[in-house]
Amino acid sequence: MFLPPEWRGVAKLIYAFRDHYEPELAYLEKLLSPGKVFVDAGANFGIYTAMASKAVSETGRVISFEPSARAYPVLRQNIEINGLKNVLAFPTAVSDKAGRTLLYHHSAVGSDALARDSTFDQNSYAQEIETESLDDVLRRTSVERVDVIKMDVQGAEELALRGANEVIRSMRPAVMFEFHPEGAMSLGLEPDGAWKFLKAHGYSFLSVDQQGTATRLLSPPETIANVVAIHGS
Repeated sequence: MFLPPEWRGVAKLIYAFRDHYEPELAYLEKLLSPGKVFVDAGANFGIYTAMASKAVSETGRVISFEPSARAYPVLRQNIEINGLKNVLAFPTAVSDKAGRTLLYHHSAVGSDALARDSTFDQNSYAQEIETESLDDVLRRTSVERVDVIKMDVQGAEELALRGANEVIRSMRPAVMFEFHPEGAMSLGLEPDGAWKFLKAHGYSFLSVDQQGTATRLLSPPETIANVVAIHGS
């Protein structure tokens, strides 16, 4: 995979220091198989997109969203150099409705967000972006099923889930999401709004350790963490 050498953040840990990446990435192999459909909301440079594309094979599909003007071209390049023919990529943010908003650029690419939290430079660049609901995109692209959704949208997960209400209600996909209370509150949302939304739709929650072992979560994490939500059915 290609990454600009000047990027800061998790990419440097992966490529410079060979650090362990999110254990949920390995857990994804348990959720995906040939023919399944994967949605990557907040795809960044495309590591989840690339792995999911291989896992679902040519009979499956990956739909990726990355609104950042810095990250989207890198995502496209990584799709192309890997020959990922089953990926649709959109330079938009998933939210509860279609519209336009600002995306604030963080010093660490991949942490861009719809609102600044305490980790942002208050003079950070703001880029105008388009937003769409996942339900609308799937209708437009004639995608009839979704098996797994990954959301890493820096606290806007509740908004993205509201815009995927039909998908969640009718298809009951597994949802891998970042629990980001400070990011949510910076948007005027409840810190555990994404958790409450999925719980109300019949989901239970798991955390995944570095060995790929999943354990039940009975209450929201106390700080930023990745969570896997599985429908009770």
